[in-house]
Formats: sequence, structure tokens, C-alpha cells
Amino acid sequence: MMWGLRFGAKCLYTVTRQKRFLAASDLKAMNVQIVCRLEWVLQHVPEVRWAAQNGMAVYGMLDSWLLYRLTGGKLHVTDASCASASGLFDPFTLQYVDLLLRMYHIPASMLPHVCDSGGDHFGLTAPHLFGHPVPIRCSIADQSASLFGSCCFSEGDTKVTLGTGTFLNVNTGRQPHASISGLYPLVGWRVADELVYMAEGSSSDTATLINWLQDMGLASSPDETSKIAASVSHTDGVMFIPSFSGIQAPVNDSRAAAGFIGLKPTTRPAHLVRAVLESIAFRIAQVYQLLKQEINYPCSLVRVDGGVSSNDLILQMTADLTGSQIERADSVEMSAVGAAYLAGISAGVWKDKEEVMKLRKVDVSFMPKDKNEKAEEKLNEWTRALDRFLHWYS
Repeated sequence: MMWGLRFGAKCLYTVTRQKRFLAASDLKAMNVQIVCRLEWVLQHVPEVRWAAQNGMAVYGMLDSWLLYRLTGGKLHVTDASCASASGLFDPFTLQYVDLLLRMYHIPASMLPHVCDSGGDHFGLTAPHLFGHPVPIRCSIADQSASLFGSCCFSEGDTKVTLGTGTFLNVNTGRQPHASISGLYPLVGWRVADELVYMAEGSSSDTATLINWLQDMGLASSPDETSKIAASVSHTDGVMFIPSFSGIQAPVNDSRAAAGFIGLKPTTRPAHLVRAVLESIAFRIAQVYQLLKQEINYPCSLVRVDGGVSSNDLILQMTADLTGSQIERADSVEMSAVGAAYLAGISAGVWKDKEEVMKLRKVDVSFMPKDKNEKAEEKLNEWTRALDRFLHWYS
């Protein structure tokens, strides 16, 4: 069924040249997608299937559940940014895809109503929760909120979030980006007449790598990993491939293995720690290059946030590999900041985005130090090591 959908979309793109069909031609069903799990439940749990068919069961992501609980069960809604990441919503038409609903056997009545990311349509919290009804003025997906919090309001503005995973997002204005290389066209935010899209490339393993170093006894804390890595000037030729969850764009190999290559008798724990941290920067550089190739925006500044962005070694190496200025704000929690900004604008606390931009404060900026040829040589060497770990699992 999925093969037929991709083939049909490719044929339609050939005839119409509409980018939404180009994006659909690379559609894949993966076990990490919650839609696949919902289909399994509907197929194997008769009680849920009966309830869904009779309008007694609803489906939504975490945002829908929170809004449902906060309003005392009055609302079953989601915003456009969260809907675009659901796997059932077409960001090009801003509607649920009937063909996918039929393919997954999901009744349309189960789905939450899609609304704007900010405004007064979310209503009030139930009085018993906080002792008084509190207006809800914003609901927005985490990476969309991070883009907003990083004040990436202009087309081409780019940010990287270094959290559990790495997410590189670029503001593509009013046009969604179609890709067959693993970039996702998503809604950044929709508020009244303003509709902003973003393209997203990701790497699943980032903070998980830091935690793994601690579990292996190579470091006692995230801060110590940076100190240990900085105690050596290189990795002694050791490379690490960060694919505990496979390798995402632009390689897109879910069967890739993780591991070290290039170990020698002279290899020490500090070399291993530095190799792991450098692998995070290599993955950012891979996705960054893909974004530049496909979207072709001039990008001299990348804003970063997330817990791992406190690691100076990773950020400096990212600046060297991308040739861009890397800017870290004084707060690394940009998803929370972005949601607060949008809620504040919707509530009248701030007049507009221009007023919000004045609130942004930069902690430090990292400028490229390595020459382009040297940085490219490092990335090519790491990419050659990556090739050895692809298609490992059957």
C-alpha cells in the first residue's frame, strides 16, 4: 500500500510538478511514528475499534491531551504546527489526508480540530485546577516554539536545537519545502493571517550520547565530558558513529550501527570522549549541508539552544565545519521561551514580534577558526568512517 502511494505521488509530481506530490513520493511508515501504533491498536483491540467507530474514542498527540485535560474535557483540538508533525496532515493543503486515514483505517471523527498556534480559541483552564480560570493563549510544537523563541522570524533564519536529539530548522516563509532526502516540511506557526513554514532535518542521538558516556564511566557529568575532551587536541584518529537510533538525513539508514573506528594502542579515554562529542558536530554539518543544497538560503548565522548547546567544544567545531557564526543565547530553553513569547503576543503583553526581538540576549558567539579545506577534510574522513557502519542490521 505504501509503495503504491509513493509510486502514485511520483507520477502525479511528474505530471503536475506540484511539490506536495514530490514530498509524498518519499513517504515512509516507521515504527517510531505514533500513527502506526494507533493503526495497530485499532486492528488488534476490538473495544477501541468499536469505540472509535461509534464516536466514543478520540486521538491526538500530547498537546491535544493536555488541552483536553486543562479545559476539563471541553476541547479536542491541536494547532497547525503539531498537526503537521502528526503524519496525517498535509502541510501544503493544511488538511488531514483522507487517503492516509483510509489506509490506516482511522475514522476522521477521532482527530482533533486544527486551529491557530496563538489566540483566544483555546479557552480557559478548568476552575478547579488553579483556583480560577486561566486563559490559554498558545499551543505550539516544540521545534516551532524554539524557532519562534530564537527570533527566527525572517525567511532563511536558521536555528539548531541540541537536546535529546538534534533538530536543525530553517524558516521557509509562506512556502513549504518538498524534499526526498529526509527533510520535513512543517508548519512553524499559524496566527490569523500569518502562516510560516519551516524545513526540519534531525539526528536522533545527541544528549543520549552524553548520557551513554556517563553510563560507561567515561565521565561523571555532562560538564565533565567537555573538560575531558578539551584535555586532548585531537581524537588520535578515532571516529565515532552516533547511530544508536540509526542515521537520519541525509543518509536515512535505520539499520546503521553505532561504534568506534580507528582504535589504536595509544587511544585513551579522553580520545573516545572527544570522538563522541565531535560526532555530534559532524551530524549537524551533514544536515546543514543538505539544507543549503536544497533550500539555497544564504546562511551566515545559526542560533543554537538546548541543553547540549552549553558545550563550547561542539559549538566551535560546528562553526568550523559549517563556516557559519554560531550564536548561543543566554537561555538554552528556547521552546519554553518561544511558547511564552507567542502567548504573550496573543494576550497583548507584547505588541508584535519586533518588540519580542528586543528581549533576545546573546551569551556568546563562535566564529569559524579552521580553514574550509581543513574542515571539509575532517568531515569527509568521518563520512568515510560512517560508510563502514551502514546497513549493519538486517
